[in-house]
Amino acid sequence: MKRFLLFACIACAVPFAAFSQTHELRVGVTSGVSNFTGSGSIAKSTLNGSGQQDYYTNNPYGKKYGINLGGAVNYRYVFANNFLLGVEAAFERLQTKVDLEGNEFANGSRGLTKLNQQFLNFNPFVGYRVYFEPMTMDMQFGVDVAKTLNIKENGSIEDKSGNKTSFERDRGKVIDVDIRPRLQFNVNYDRYTIFAGYSWGLKDYRDGVDGNNPGPARLNVFRLGLQYQFLTPIYNND
Repeated sequence: MKRFLLFACIACAVPFAAFSQTHELRVGVTSGVSNFTGSGSIAKSTLNGSGQQDYYTNNPYGKKYGINLGGAVNYRYVFANNFLLGVEAAFERLQTKVDLEGNEFANGSRGLTKLNQQFLNFNPFVGYRVYFEPMTMDMQFGVDVAKTLNIKENGSIEDKSGNKTSFERDRGKVIDVDIRPRLQFNVNYDRYTIFAGYSWGLKDYRDGVDGNNPGPARLNVFRLGLQYQFLTPIYNND
């Protein structure tokens, strides 16, 4: 997959190289939300284990949205025909949530698990720029190649007596690399860019899990962010 993406980027770059217009380098921060979809994801799960030291969520792949945080470096080349080619490297912590329920909890449901997942994300993309001076808009499509660093669940429960207990469990690397097609829109003004994008996961986080497998659980990501351009922006399509 990595060799294919590299070859695709080079192949796309060659025909346009003679018509290049400008190159841009940005650094930015990212937020947004993420959740799991598919028949293997769930809104409510049960808690396994007999005590705080060995608690873990039966199915941590929650449909509830969690808050994402990240930072990225973005480079793009804009050609004279307004097409663009670029790549982004990012560190991201993506979060999803699932409610915990059970007879031992107050009101039958008084718990929550947050699944925090850290990735190094590589996003090659192609796109097209539209000019409406003094701003521009980039429409881009690419693929997230997300290398998993770690996956941890952080949970808390409250029993019928009102006692609260927190727990943490390292899920290891359920998958090594996640693949997510990504669609994104950027609005650029002076040296600043705001963007919104969506990535839909292809990898099944429940693949290879022992026992009854109810189906796939795939991670989807909605991003909002702000970027700053280091190089002098060009607005005119000259």
